[in-house]
Amino acid sequence: MKKYKFFLILNLFLGSWVAICDPWIMPEEELFVKKLEFYSIRDGFSIDSSSYPIPWALARNPTEDVYQNYSEMTNYRIILENKLEKSSKQNINKIKLRSNSSIYPFRTIDAKTKDINSFAISSSYLGERFATKLTVNVSENPFHEKEYYFDDSYIALVSGNFILGIGNYDRWWGPSHHASLILSNYSRNTPGLFIRSLEGFTSPFPIIRSFGKLNFSFFVNQLESNRAVKKPYLIGGRLSMNPINGLTIGLTRTIMFGGKGKDNSFGALWDSIRGDASVGSGSGNLNVDNELAGLDIKYSFDINEVVWSLYLQYIGEDGTDYWPWRTFYIFGSEFIFSNNEMIQSINFEYINTYYNGADIGTNVIYEHSSYSSGYRYKGSPIGAFMDGDSNYGHLSYNGQLNETIELKFSIFYGNFNKDNSGTRNTWGINNREFYGSTLGLDFILEKDIKVGFFLTHINEELTYRNRSLDRNIGGLSFDYNF
Repeated sequence: MKKYKFFLILNLFLGSWVAICDPWIMPEEELFVKKLEFYSIRDGFSIDSSSYPIPWALARNPTEDVYQNYSEMTNYRIILENKLEKSSKQNINKIKLRSNSSIYPFRTIDAKTKDINSFAISSSYLGERFATKLTVNVSENPFHEKEYYFDDSYIALVSGNFILGIGNYDRWWGPSHHASLILSNYSRNTPGLFIRSLEGFTSPFPIIRSFGKLNFSFFVNQLESNRAVKKPYLIGGRLSMNPINGLTIGLTRTIMFGGKGKDNSFGALWDSIRGDASVGSGSGNLNVDNELAGLDIKYSFDINEVVWSLYLQYIGEDGTDYWPWRTFYIFGSEFIFSNNEMIQSINFEYINTYYNGADIGTNVIYEHSSYSSGYRYKGSPIGAFMDGDSNYGHLSYNGQLNETIELKFSIFYGNFNKDNSGTRNTWGINNREFYGSTLGLDFILEKDIKVGFFLTHINEELTYRNRSLDRNIGGLSFDYNF
């Protein structure tokens, strides 16, 4: 509790300063990022939106060449600077209220809540070299005994082209919108240390410069004690590049390492980093760690005033030849267009976490023989919400009806844990194929007040973490900046 008291005192001290709220764009701002994607491609360049959060400095300086010609980024510059101007005029305090009729087990990149009912209040400060945020969440959730959390709280410093900090917040790695296979916003935030690039790097060396601007993110977090191996570390790293306009390539890896009863030495960690530990050829025992690794690719281009994106995420469990194996994937496509300067998007994604190997069978994805609680935090997947051995398809519309109303509509299909085995899968063994739809509306009442609601219908009664879900789930949200 001492560190959280420090957060509170620090935020109260800094509360009188005028600043925008966060040093980065969070996943919940996805519709705004769609605007940046649309106008960047139309203006002849691209922004790396393949992982969140996106630093504001990177949004202002997406490529070295663009920065030198910033005045020519007409539409993009107007959208970005209008957003920054509005943000800088807002107070740094926020209140968020969420109320759902039931646990909502699905998730999208801009999902508003992880609980049935929740109240959150936050206070944040952003200076030229320092940022801090304290968020206190009070929630009702049948799967968590604790009723309050400090999710989305951090202290960060800027040094040169680096952001360094401590805290916990939502990360989303990959170009998809409805699930990320390796790091998503589905589970609660895991706390730890992080470092990432501020606005990316370039090099004077022709070979390295040919990859375009390089962006990286790295963290070391610690998981909870109530699991088979208590308090292991979750280590993650991502490197993305833009070799040509519209193309983003990301390389990602996470390692679940150490914990109570495990070898926590630097030697064992080095074996994990080299890729030896998962097959026992290093100094540690067999299956020392639990690894995920892979790549994602996104390519966006302009056709008749429509920005069309194609993307893929390809992730594997472990690997013995420096290449992912026991793989699962996402592929998707999105069309972003403007109607009277109102951004609209149509998106389709198909997600497959089903693996049935001749050598091992099913129950492999997000599972592990040693870390038997799996790739989960407090019982929920750290990656895709449908957990392992599942298929999911999603067709969605997301757009502005006017300056004050945003509409979302989607239809989806799923077959979760379709082998009907595996006791640790969050979706159990009793679910059948299902389909459903969601309708959501957000209303901007004033620049500092936003309310919304959603309604989801599912044709089957699903079981999630041994609880039956309602076939009809509704929710309300309220956001107030002051």
